[in-house]
Amino acid sequence: MIDWLEHIDQELLLWINSKHNPFFDLVFWSLSKSVGLLPFYILTMYYLITDYKLKKAIYILGFIVVCLAITDLVSTQVFKEGIKRYRPSHHTTIGPKLHLHEEKPGVYYRGGQYGFISSHASNIAGFVAFIFPWFYKKRPYWIYILSGVGLLVCYSRIYLGVHYPSDIVAGIVFGGFVGWIIGKLSLKLIPE
Repeated sequence: MIDWLEHIDQELLLWINSKHNPFFDLVFWSLSKSVGLLPFYILTMYYLITDYKLKKAIYILGFIVVCLAITDLVSTQVFKEGIKRYRPSHHTTIGPKLHLHEEKPGVYYRGGQYGFISSHASNIAGFVAFIFPWFYKKRPYWIYILSGVGLLVCYSRIYLGVHYPSDIVAGIVFGGFVGWIIGKLSLKLIPE
């Protein structure tokens, strides 16, 4: 059963990665970089400040930092370093079959050595799950936009050949859970 699931994981990765072209290479590379998400984070901060008093917005931002610190550190230090599952781009059989993004002539982006779970997926899922209760009444469209962008970021990691689909799914589940817990905590602890 495990071999069958691993085979599906690899085949899905190879299929998604094979659908590359220069335009989408650039789009998904940009989305995968932290700088590509900066406008969404800035707009979220702006909406927090305009929808809530400054003091409350600062508390909310503090909880966002805590949430992202947990998702990032645990996904990297506990999961990646604990499980040590090679990224597909570092896999001896799968790696050579992948189309990798060329950062500069002759230098291809392969990501770090280990990939389970995806930090990108856990961070974006944690962020969206955390802000959901703060925006679902005031700005529900923003939740949809961030969720869509988050899914594109997750897809970009498979498209770029640096994560298996299972890395992404596990990252979304873990990050969503952490974001939901921290979000619930923030609703109770942040003063009105």
